[in-house]
Amino acid sequence: MKNLHISLPLVDGSCFPMDFASGKELIQTLISDDWSAPPRCLLIEARSDDGTTVVISVPYSDSDQAHISVDKEES
Repeated sequence: MKNLHISLPLVDGSCFPMDFASGKELIQTLISDDWSAPPRCLLIEARSDDGTTVVISVPYSDSDQAHISVDKEES
């Protein structure tokens, strides 16, 4: 998952790094690995006021990279 960097900027100006070696490690940290069916991926979606939607898909994998899609809503 070398193409995804996650950090948590703190109010004191420092930054807490949240880098993981793989999407599988990230997802297992968030939800553990004791679900009856394993997840396919973690989706992060954000919509702006102008109708643009950005989706980041982090696969539940030790080797696959994160994918990004950007869609602009037609007015």
